[in-house]
Amino acid sequence: MVMSVSLLSSHESVVWSEFHKGHTTSEIAQATRNPNWLHERGLMTEKDLAEALRRIKEIQRRLRRGERDSDRSRMEHELDRVAREWAWSPAYVSRVLNRARKKIDRVLRNHATSHRLDIESVLDYKGLLMGFDYQANAQVYIVFTLDLGVVVWYEHDSYGGKPCSECPKEKACRVTLDTIIREYAITLRPDEVELPMTQQSIAVFRKLAAKEVPRYKRKESD
Repeated sequence: MVMSVSLLSSHESVVWSEFHKGHTTSEIAQATRNPNWLHERGLMTEKDLAEALRRIKEIQRRLRRGERDSDRSRMEHELDRVAREWAWSPAYVSRVLNRARKKIDRVLRNHATSHRLDIESVLDYKGLLMGFDYQANAQVYIVFTLDLGVVVWYEHDSYGGKPCSECPKEKACRVTLDTIIREYAITLRPDEVELPMTQQSIAVFRKLAAKEVPRYKRKESD
């Protein structure tokens, strides 16, 4: 079951997406210093992009002409000051990520309640809730996606005893799994790629649950 909702703001959507591409909040903040990066993600208008690039090029031109170290230092400081007019700070990115996480946590729990599930775990940084439906006697995964909204997936062996190829929802299921795989950067082994979706879905959700997110990555120096 897929329930599409507009849950996150534009900033929250971008941060959530970049976070699950493996970028830390500091890396996302650094990326926003580039106006082209913001424009590509719909966060800066064409007009604002043109003005930002004009100002950057002007400062860079003056920077190349600077002969004294003091001139270059002043120009570099000015370039940094200008970039901060549109760039996000790491603290702001962290706040945006936390807002997104709390919204996702709430919507996952609400869906679990409406489906009368016994909640086993909520991994809000991964957009995943795992629960069990005792009436259906089935494991249930509830996943947040940017493209499809909230996905409620009941673990199942077949469609009334028939394989996926004979299920009328085969195409919809394929789109759903592919969306989760893409948005959460999940890599399947060659043998897992060949599995029927009833089994492949289990591999996808287990990999998502086990996925290491940037917030918990250790620095190489640790």
